[in-house]
Amino acid sequence: MTSQGTAHGRFARALARRDLVQAELAALELGRLSLDDALQLVHLYAERRSPKYERAALRWLERYLVETGPTLGDVAAIAALFVERAPPT
Repeated sequence: MTSQGTAHGRFARALARRDLVQAELAALELGRLSLDDALQLVHLYAERRSPKYERAALRWLERYLVETGPTLGDVAAIAALFVERAPPT
């Protein structure tokens, strides 16, 4: 651990500051984010209009399908929200 704390602590602080670069660096160090943390990163990509948004949203949705066993309605609603938040192309 560095004087800046754990990678997860740095990730949480970067999210709170809306600092995409630092959030990505901490996420890389963590390796695998929890589903909730990954969703927060997806939201930050949308907010920053990152070109990484769509791929990150799709990867999150894949994990959501596997890890939670949602209904088709849940998946449709979440996918619609992701489309709505997508940066303009």
